[in-house]
Amino acid sequence: MEETEIEELKQKLELQRRDVLQFLTRLQRETQSLDADSTQDSADRCVISTSRECLFQQSSQRRTLLRLIEAALRRIADGSFGMCVACGDDIRDRRLMAVPWTQFCLRCQEELEEEIRSNVAARFHTPVAVAGKRVA
Repeated sequence: MEETEIEELKQKLELQRRDVLQFLTRLQRETQSLDADSTQDSADRCVISTSRECLFQQSSQRRTLLRLIEAALRRIADGSFGMCVACGDDIRDRRLMAVPWTQFCLRCQEELEEEIRSNVAARFHTPVAVAGKRVA
């Protein structure tokens, strides 16, 4: 990948990082406003509980994205950006342009996802679908 393309991705990552931080700040304010509300009936408490769960899930997802973005920025700084952290092969430019915070080449990403699916299936004793066929 050309140095100018890496610089463009760095700027894109920094912008995304700023957006995620702003979003997290907004979520924190929303969560605090829920805490400040004094509710009396069970319906209100149920709505607030559901809202808190939703805000927590959104916050968790954004924090994960923030960690991935910051890791990608560190890889840019140390010169390892664009190399798969699992196998060391180059990550294709198209993949980096689409998902600049990616850590894995497509092959390693697919292997990781398959391992996760298999672990989940084994844990819950459910069949895994492989190429449209159910496997026990």
